[in-house]
Amino acid sequence: MTIANMIANPPVVFAAGTPRPTVEFSVIIPFRNPGSALRHTVQRITDALYAQNVSFQVIAVAADCTDGSELTLTGLHGTWVSSDPDIRDRGAALTYGFAAAVGAWIGFVDIDADTEVDPYELVECLHRARESERVDVLV
Repeated sequence: MTIANMIANPPVVFAAGTPRPTVEFSVIIPFRNPGSALRHTVQRITDALYAQNVSFQVIAVAADCTDGSELTLTGLHGTWVSSDPDIRDRGAALTYGFAAAVGAWIGFVDIDADTEVDPYELVECLHRARESERVDVLV
């Protein structure tokens, strides 16, 4: 991901406000017909989070997906897939994902963009969010 694309499409992380989360980090991935890129990207994200010892869930939400790419996610650790036919656009997919998230922190990534997703950039956003929370609490 280039700096220009990172600024245009930055990863987002914010506190979820869930009183007793079951995981530290929920990652929402809305998608529409990404093909084989979906499994590759989600696998890289889950590998990065696992390597950083972060408890996580990935919620992949199909938005009017017709290529069957959601089936490629079968068996990925910590990954939950929704392919509700009523979800027609990215906004509805994000809303659904946010409602299903149980993490203390929630992030989302856009895999339908023309850029490669850097999973360690997402992990870095989580680290920065943790640090800013500690600073706010100490002040």
